[in-house]
Amino acid sequence: MSKKLSRNLHIFGGGIFTKTAIEVANNFSWKVTLRTTDRFKNEVSHFSKKNLEVFSGNSLEVLLKKGSKPNKGDIAISFSAPWIISKKLINSFEGKFYNLHNQPLPKFRGGGGSSWNILMKNRSGGSCIHLLTEKIDAGDIYARENFTFPKKLKYPRDYDDYSLKIANKMLKRWLTSYFSIGSPGKALPNNDSSSEYWPRLNTEIHGWIDWSWSLSEIESFCHAFSFPHSGAKTYLGKKIIRILDLKVFNKKNKFHPFQAGLVFRKTKNEIYIAHKDGHIQLDKNYISPNNKNIRLGDRFHTPYKKLDNSLFSRIQYSPDGKVIKLK
Repeated sequence: MSKKLSRNLHIFGGGIFTKTAIEVANNFSWKVTLRTTDRFKNEVSHFSKKNLEVFSGNSLEVLLKKGSKPNKGDIAISFSAPWIISKKLINSFEGKFYNLHNQPLPKFRGGGGSSWNILMKNRSGGSCIHLLTEKIDAGDIYARENFTFPKKLKYPRDYDDYSLKIANKMLKRWLTSYFSIGSPGKALPNNDSSSEYWPRLNTEIHGWIDWSWSLSEIESFCHAFSFPHSGAKTYLGKKIIRILDLKVFNKKNKFHPFQAGLVFRKTKNEIYIAHKDGHIQLDKNYISPNNKNIRLGDRFHTPYKKLDNSLFSRIQYSPDGKVIKLK
């Protein structure tokens, strides 16, 4: 009598979804092989070690030499995996390699996250589990949750907290179904014809304010690079100022464009900045450093060199979280 093969869930990456996937796998007596990076080390230490083997490092080539190898019936899933998954690796799982993408597809392909929603003032949210292919976020979709972000949400942190809860429930349902029936379910199309791709962002590189933008555009930009990020940036003299939140007030023809960025009023807790379409009010609790040394008549400005660099810089993140500029 042949011995029944034990099945294995291979996880690549880390984050909030990893714990859920391990728990569901344990419920069905599946083993789990987790290949993760050093930046997820702390969370891994809290996982139950039942039927779990963990390998941590920044080189996928090295990690693949360790632990269980793909067997018939195994599946793999990526949670924010920082590596390029090769066609050879996908084929080693007979194509059963999936990815959880926490944005609606095909409209939000790429890794820029909820900052793009805020910039575009697009409250369409979604989470998908799709087949991993060589083409970015383009494989057939096997689980999908679409929703609308509530109007009260303002910062990337708010959007992410909201969507992660929905995505986590979706993952639990899908994995439970997969382990129960041995199938991913019905494939849904991920149409190239209606796809949009938005690249990764980095606050230090891309978060520079252009004072020629409209008040609405400046407002959405500052919110897009706010919590949990360090804030949109500009200069006051030779000092970099970060803005995490602001209020805008529209009043056409009050100020000339040459007055844009000038501080025209200051109180104990607020400063007021001129704009050709009205003015901006900053609270001392949402700017860094605080407004102590800001004087009336000072001007907020961003050098053209910084703006050009932000527009033409493409980036990716290395497995250890460092920024790599792409040519």
